[in-house]
Amino acid sequence: MKCKDYIVHYTSEENVRVAMALTKNITETARRQHGLSPVACAALGRTMTGALLLAGDYKNREGVTLRIDGKGPLGVIHADAFNSNRVRGYVDNPQLDLPLKANGKLDVGKAVGTDGEVAVTRFTPEKTTYTSQSPLVSGEIAEDLAYYLYTSEQIRSTINLGVLVERDYSIAVSGGFLVQALPGANNDDLAKVEENIRKIGIFTSYVRSHPNGEGMVETIMDGLHYKELFRQPLYWRCTCSLERIENVLLSLRNEDKKELLQDPQVEMTCRYCGAKYVISHDELAALYARKNKAENK
Repeated sequence: MKCKDYIVHYTSEENVRVAMALTKNITETARRQHGLSPVACAALGRTMTGALLLAGDYKNREGVTLRIDGKGPLGVIHADAFNSNRVRGYVDNPQLDLPLKANGKLDVGKAVGTDGEVAVTRFTPEKTTYTSQSPLVSGEIAEDLAYYLYTSEQIRSTINLGVLVERDYSIAVSGGFLVQALPGANNDDLAKVEENIRKIGIFTSYVRSHPNGEGMVETIMDGLHYKELFRQPLYWRCTCSLERIENVLLSLRNEDKKELLQDPQVEMTCRYCGAKYVISHDELAALYARKNKAENK
């Protein structure tokens, strides 16, 4: 049976919050969409999952944009999670190939690099709330996001992200969980949760044997009084459209508009999903004419 991607949020009476996301199908879609190498796929899959986990205000359909630039050979990683359950992303160098680490694992840290920062933007459908940054500490994504949450948002967090790539490059496992200490959490309860997390072991190994993540949250929250708050499916989605492309063309300087009108057509490709938009000379001229007419009324 094909497992569906989903995210689920929990909270406890002891002021501990947990979110868990499974993103195998999303990461597989990204892999095929961009022709990702295994190490690029692992980095992007972790980042997209991280963005979904950070978008915790599901009641207001919060979105999160992550931009991770460690100055490594992979280039910049971009991920947008919006409406709390839809995500898209890309990396600058999707075909990057690096030797495996000595333990046989993908070297995500070397691909991403550590000489840079992670930038997090939070937004709702109505407005952007804020953007803040923190330095990268490992390039492995999970540690970098936990450090960001602690230094920029003053939230003690444990985040675990994993992507397992098969020999044929398809995605076997992708997902992660986020555990956060809310105001009022005491050290004894947090120590218990840390002990519980160690029982999970390697995230990808756990999900490989528990494809729907069954038992994971129960293990993490063992000994606490908790309840499920919200659960919803997750999807790969892009927000590009012809209207958005037209708005970009309308926002250009007059000199750039005149230059574009010298060509028989304009072709623009979305970096996130690869969709191509072709606008003929006559369509572009009509678009600019409508804009000028509206401004001169």
